[in-house]
Amino acid sequence: MQFDYIAKNTDGLSSSGLLTAESSSDARLRLRERGLFALSIAPTSTTKTSTSARRGMIRRSHIGKSDVLLLTNQLAMMSDAGVDLGESLQIVAEQCPNESLRVVLTQIHEDVSAGVAVSDALRKHSTIFGEAYVASISAGEASGTLTDVLSRLAELLRHEMRLLNAIRSVMAYPVVLIGVAFVVMSVLVFFILPQFETVFTSLGKDPPWHTKCLLDGAGLVRVYFPLIGLAVSAVLAGVLKFGGTERAARHWDGIIVNLRFIKPATRSLLTGRTFRLLGTMLQSGIPLLEGIRLCRASVRNRLYRRLFDQMEESVVNGGSIADVLVVCPLLPGGAAQMIQTAERTGRLAPVMVSMGSFYEEEGEQKVRDLVKRLEPLIIIALGVVVCGVVMAIMLPLLEISTSSR
Repeated sequence: MQFDYIAKNTDGLSSSGLLTAESSSDARLRLRERGLFALSIAPTSTTKTSTSARRGMIRRSHIGKSDVLLLTNQLAMMSDAGVDLGESLQIVAEQCPNESLRVVLTQIHEDVSAGVAVSDALRKHSTIFGEAYVASISAGEASGTLTDVLSRLAELLRHEMRLLNAIRSVMAYPVVLIGVAFVVMSVLVFFILPQFETVFTSLGKDPPWHTKCLLDGAGLVRVYFPLIGLAVSAVLAGVLKFGGTERAARHWDGIIVNLRFIKPATRSLLTGRTFRLLGTMLQSGIPLLEGIRLCRASVRNRLYRRLFDQMEESVVNGGSIADVLVVCPLLPGGAAQMIQTAERTGRLAPVMVSMGSFYEEEGEQKVRDLVKRLEPLIIIALGVVVCGVVMAIMLPLLEISTSSR
């Protein structure tokens, strides 16, 4: 049966987790063998209930790439230090700060302790780690290069996290600007313009036509705000519903890689990520055909999936991936030629990793350049709106004040 325990080690550090034992005394004995001193041991209600609860916990709590990266780094360092992988999993599970990941690691450790291969134990949680991650671990086990594979996976995850964080930080400023513009317009419509409307009424003067249009428009927004909110919500719901269809997803994927102003950045980013992933898997010992299939499953853009379908067909028929890439319009210039040279020289894996790194950095820089061009446009648009409102209100008031004197 299984027991929930809380224990301390010789350094006084606390840890908790699940332990399989025949009785509570047996559980305490097992903890002492690990160098842990039990503070509390309580049996779970039933194994079935415990498993169900843990799965529910995993669904409820988020396990992100940062958690998987930390885990992979720890396993790579302990494997390089000569620590057995089963013991490494136990140590990492006991020290894991994410409760959901701790449950997953405990399950993996129990499977490995029962004689299950690490890759098979990970495959039960492929929704967390991904099929490419599991396949790389399996190839590392088969070739005896698990330490190198873990290091490569950690490097791959580190680059993905760095790129994602960089893009988020770049996009933060324009999002803030748009939010500020929305707040400014809301304040104008709901608080400032009604005051000026009262001023014109008290003066007994009719405002100019453009000022009247502005005030009447703001009044309509205030009166019909609930209906406008419902209409906007209905439109958004319709867009989201249509966006979930295959047809909409296909059109959106086409826009992402073909729209004139953004395609240099998106194509570089997608090419960089897929090349780095495929190169890392090839370095880990995964066959080319299987690596292509795993890359296709991991990429979301349907045009790039179709590209990997063509690459798979070419390899199955005895051709090369360069034959497909040379005629593909989705890749940045020169990429296909470098792959062609790498295939001829037998250095496909390191060249793809190097190219992936290059195109990811190039795509990140292009995103930065694009956002730098958009920022002044957003500021100018916001300034024009505010200036237009001020001129429509203040100039008539100045004219009325001057004429009254």
